[in-house]
This record gives sequence, C-alpha cells and structure tokens, in this order.
Amino acid sequence: MAHSYDSHDVERQTDPRQVRQTGTPEAEAQHPGASQVDPRQTDTGQQPERGTSWTTGAPTEMPRAKTSPMAVFGLVLGLLALLCGLTGVLAPLAIVFGIVGIVLGILGRKDGMQRERTGKGVATAGLIMAIIGLVLGVLAGIAFVLGAMNPDLFIPAQQQVGDLMTQVPR
Repeated sequence: MAHSYDSHDVERQTDPRQVRQTGTPEAEAQHPGASQVDPRQTDTGQQPERGTSWTTGAPTEMPRAKTSPMAVFGLVLGLLALLCGLTGVLAPLAIVFGIVGIVLGILGRKDGMQRERTGKGVATAGLIMAIIGLVLGVLAGIAFVLGAMNPDLFIPAQQQVGDLMTQVPR
C-alpha cells in the first residue's frame, strides 16, 4: 500500500501555526474537510480573542517594559565621571559628574524597581562607575593641590618617569 502525499500535508504536519481559511470554496478545494474543525476553537466552541493563547486564553503579548531614563543618564554620567577621573586633568568634571551620576543612579534604581520599568542593573552600573569616578576625581584634586603647595613632593616621581623614558628603545 503506497501512500502519496503532497506538500500541503507536510506543511500541515510541520507548521501548526499555519492559519487556513475555512468556509470558502477555494479553501475547501485546497484543504478538503478543513471547514469541519477549526483548531483555533476553544472548549466552549468560541474562538479566543486576538492576542490570546489558544490553550489557556492568557495574553500572548506582554507590554514591553521601558528602561528608566534616570538609570540611563546615571550610567552615562557615571561613565563620564570615571573617564574624567582616570585622566586626572579633568578632576573637577569627574567630581561634578560623579555627584550627579550618584544621585541619578540612586533615583534610577528606585525607578527601575517599579512595575513595567527596567533599568535597575543599568542604574547600579552607573552608580558604581560614578562612585569610582568621584573617588578618582577627589584623589586627583588632592594630588593637584598637594603638588601646587609643595612642588618638591613630586620630584622623585618625575625623575623615575624621566629615567624610564630614556630606557625605552627608539
């Protein structure tokens, strides 16, 4: 007994999501018997509303949560504070960006914990970078003030850097 099948049989077996039109002469000609049973019908015989699951009736699409803008700005200012603190020259900017980044990071964490909001992790990363940038900015500021008050304090460090520069092959 040989069984022949066409491509429509394979599509029905491999793709259960395929929606067939029923009740039209064209659909009946393409899929004989398809109008008798609609797989989208529930136990009550009614079709579920659009956007709900066939089996449970639960919504299939969840509204996308939005990232807290304060968390994003906290991350950006934390990154700027960290970069300015690492340069040392931009220590005053690192202090300002660090303070504002810490405030926005804290507010972003609170906002990120609300329903339909995300960004708690983004705010935490911004908060950590803002704190590190602030500490580096304060340390660079202290080093700048100490260097301005007592220039002899950094002479040994300047000599070591000069010695290293002469040892580098050119």
